[in-house]
Amino acid sequence: MGHGAIVAGREGEGFLPVAYCATLVVQSTTMNAALMSELFGGAGRYKALRCLYEEPARAFGTRELAAAAGIDPANASRWLRRWSEVGLVERRLERGAPVFQASRDPGLAALAQLLQQDTRTRELLAGEVDKLGDKVEAAAIFGSAAKGTSDAGSDVDLLLLTDLPQLKAQALFKAPGRALGRPVNVLAYSPSAWREAVRKGDAFVREILDSPMVPVKGDVRAAQA
Repeated sequence: MGHGAIVAGREGEGFLPVAYCATLVVQSTTMNAALMSELFGGAGRYKALRCLYEEPARAFGTRELAAAAGIDPANASRWLRRWSEVGLVERRLERGAPVFQASRDPGLAALAQLLQQDTRTRELLAGEVDKLGDKVEAAAIFGSAAKGTSDAGSDVDLLLLTDLPQLKAQALFKAPGRALGRPVNVLAYSPSAWREAVRKGDAFVREILDSPMVPVKGDVRAAQA
């Protein structure tokens, strides 16, 4: 699926191109639910897609997705059928019944990142980061949670650019981890140490920068200079 591919539709079956989603990811790190609902053709469609892409390794039955997203099962059935036809979701049979999960097509990475900006994971982490105020210069989710390869048992990796000690930063995110039902692993760099690591071409830092990230505060990539 290329960058001109369709990614979601309005109730009248209009669609947004992947390239447009990529632009939105760059332009905003605080997409709100009302705006996202408008972009994806209604609150129901948006909630269903968000459930699918927040847990990309999870396969949903039609009624299971409807319950998780709080939408009508008939609408869920219709949308899943349409989305499987265009490649937004993958369909397979389990015990004779159809189940659906988010597409693993790399061409939809921008869509996945856009949807992840309003997930419960990001919301909980952003709330904790906001409490720290100017003690945190920038923050982002990285690793499997940002790549869309995590499952229910995966840790959430959070990068913080902060002068807080690593142990203290880690302790602050125990509560969000309990709420999510999975550990939050904090990687804390002081802003100066981060910039120095970037300047020296540190392999681990380079790997983080070259991989998908979900912004939580500021722009980690802009903090390279």
